[in-house]
Amino acid sequence: MENQVYNWFIKSGNIQIQKEGDCISLQLDYEKEVYCLLTHSDAYEIIDLLTNISKKIWENPNYQRQPYTNRLFKHRGNEYYWEIESSQIIIKYNETDDAIEIKYKGNNRMNLELNYVIEIIQIMEQLSK
Repeated sequence: MENQVYNWFIKSGNIQIQKEGDCISLQLDYEKEVYCLLTHSDAYEIIDLLTNISKKIWENPNYQRQPYTNRLFKHRGNEYYWEIESSQIIIKYNETDDAIEIKYKGNNRMNLELNYVIEIIQIMEQLSK
C-alpha cells in the first residue's frame, strides 16, 4: 500500500489519493469545473479508502502520533474548511447537484496528517446522510 495511487473518477472530476509516509496525499482534478462533486456512493468509497489508509498509518509502530487537542476545521455558512500551510481544502453539500463538493484554494496537492483526515472523514459522513 506504500506506493499505491488510487484514482477515483467521480460525478465531476477526479480525486487521487496516495499514502505519503505518515500522511495521506490528496490531489484534485476538477476537469471543467471549479470543484469536484462526489455522489453519496463516491463519498462512501472515498471514506472507506481514507479510513483504511489511516488505519495502516496509525498501526505502524514507527508512527509519531500527534495529539488531537482542538478542532482543526472551520465552519463558514454551509462550508467546512481546513487551512494547511498557505492552502485551504473546502467541503460542502451542493444541493443543486445533490452531491458533496470538494475544492482547494492554494496548492493542487496536499499532504494531510491523520487528524485532518479523520475530520474530513467525519464531515463527509455527515454530509452523505
